Amino acid sequence: MLYYIVLVVGIAVSLIFCFQRRNGYCVNNLIFKSVSSLCYLLTAVFALINNSSAYTYGSLIIMGGALGLVGDILLDLKGVYKEHESIYLKGGFIFFLVGHIFYICAVVYSVKIKWWIVFISAVLSVIIGIATVAMANVMKVHYGAFRRIVAVYVSFLAMTMLISIAAAFISGFQKGYILMSVGSVLFLLSDAVLSNTFFGRGKDKKHHLFINHFLYYAGQYLIAASVMFVK
Repeated sequence: MLYYIVLVVGIAVSLIFCFQRRNGYCVNNLIFKSVSSLCYLLTAVFALINNSSAYTYGSLIIMGGALGLVGDILLDLKGVYKEHESIYLKGGFIFFLVGHIFYICAVVYSVKIKWWIVFISAVLSVIIGIATVAMANVMKVHYGAFRRIVAVYVSFLAMTMLISIAAAFISGFQKGYILMSVGSVLFLLSDAVLSNTFFGRGKDKKHHLFINHFLYYAGQYLIAASVMFVK
């Protein structure tokens, strides 16, 4: 019961934040964002309490979510304290990147994905990461000094998505891995919008900010909810 209460309250709080976030960066929005991110983390915690058989998977997802929470805070600090913008942005990238490593490990371990599937996913992910940076001019974004970390981060983000989709097929489309797959796709789409917001021009309007955070929280809640249904 607590799982569903936290999930509903968390989604409501996060939706309110998505609308608030359209007004830009400020300390109040930073606090609101922290609460919103804490809610998806608590969703995973209560999901694990209800489904203790998914102990390893759930524990790794919770760790990934906790790192994402820190990443959320750092990325908003980037907008609040612009004199240290570069440091906070790099910090956000690193925390989210490590968080995705936990997500990947959670899926690979729980489904026991064969090494060659992991290898193929890794190769494809690296290609996606490199292609993202190589196509910067086509996408009209300027990564500058962040080219390398963007390529590495996108590679891990793509790896989470590909491994999750593979897990959905391998598990016979078990509900938990379907949620994880859809969540990882939404996470990727969110960061595609975020990339344009951070590194593009004229794409940081109110609707861009709303779409970015809506996709992000939808993805994180689905990933957190997956813990409830993994067997």
